[in-house]
Amino acid sequence: MVNYFIKPIFLVFLLLTSLSRPFYGQSNNNIIHQKSKLSALQSEIKSLEKELNSKSDSAKKTVSTLQSIKKQILLLNKIIKRLRSEENRKEKKIMNLQKEIKLLENNIGKLQKDYGKYIVWLYKYGDSSILNSIFNSSSISQALIRYKYLAKITDKNKKILNNLINDEENLKEMIAVLKKEQAGKEKLLKQREKEKALYAKRKTEKENLIAELKKDKAAIEDEIVKKRRNEIKIKSLIAKLIERERASKAKFHEERAKGKNVKLPSEFDYSNFESFAQLEGKLSWPVSSGRIVRDFGENENKKLKTVTLNYGIDIETEKAAQVHAVAEGIVSAIEWIPGYGSVVIVTHKDEFRTVYGHLADIAVEEGNKVKAGDVLGNVSEDLEGNILHFEIWNERNYQNPEDWLAKK
Repeated sequence: MVNYFIKPIFLVFLLLTSLSRPFYGQSNNNIIHQKSKLSALQSEIKSLEKELNSKSDSAKKTVSTLQSIKKQILLLNKIIKRLRSEENRKEKKIMNLQKEIKLLENNIGKLQKDYGKYIVWLYKYGDSSILNSIFNSSSISQALIRYKYLAKITDKNKKILNNLINDEENLKEMIAVLKKEQAGKEKLLKQREKEKALYAKRKTEKENLIAELKKDKAAIEDEIVKKRRNEIKIKSLIAKLIERERASKAKFHEERAKGKNVKLPSEFDYSNFESFAQLEGKLSWPVSSGRIVRDFGENENKKLKTVTLNYGIDIETEKAAQVHAVAEGIVSAIEWIPGYGSVVIVTHKDEFRTVYGHLADIAVEEGNKVKAGDVLGNVSEDLEGNILHFEIWNERNYQNPEDWLAKK
């Protein structure tokens, strides 16, 4: 009697378990893009290391070697930041998976309990009880009502079984994904620790080499000359950022004109930012203390008998002084420029950009939004000392930072 009802239920069970469907999946485009960036950075570091290792001990004690080490430090900093971001992404994913797994386990427990009640009901009231209930009805109307009620019980419990099977399959897949993400996070952590060790090693090498080269006046003069020659590279970088932004905005307006529902990329959306143009004479200084050792505009070096153009100002400050964003904006570029080391460019509202040169331990990534006072990094020690290079640009026009910074 019981077998008559239980057998179809298990046929349904076998049918449903044979119908598998993917549960957890996402686009891998972003992951592939991030891996590609990491791979490019690591390749560049290997190339620099190969070049460095090929030099003799005496050849390593040069300004060019110092530049190579400083560039490696920037690249390692970028890698560490990217690995940390990827770790954070995986950590969030792991936490969400753990929450979903807990909910599924609770739901499976409830479904198992509900389905258990149905099996007990079948055991107690087999088919004869159901038929007797219908045949003993006092009227045809009552018989139909009882039949429909019993049919609903059957449909409801088939749905319970269906949900139970699906949830159990989903749970298995989610647990597998969770284990994969946890293993991936552990791998990232080990890789980041390895990069941090190399980063620390290169910093020590840099400090030792600077101490050695400071005894060599010719090396310092060579560094100054290289620095002046590369002023134009900052201007070129600003021009590239302007063109990239204009191209992106033009594409955005073109898509909107076609009626497409698109959004302006967040890296170019400054609509809710404070007006930079209104901050003239009010900007806080990028470092808390220091003095200007090279002015804006033309500078004459009597010793080298040269006249050079400074697009910004050079501020001498204390060792490893923190460098702060002077206004709200978005980090548009983190680049290496010989003579200026690691350079961070922040784009602000009203087509303004600020440039921070000679940075170390950079605390931001490209695309990050920053507010006035946020730490961008520390001042990097160089042959000339602990000097921050600071510029302000309005489109392609360089500004005198002293006109913008608050008077001390």
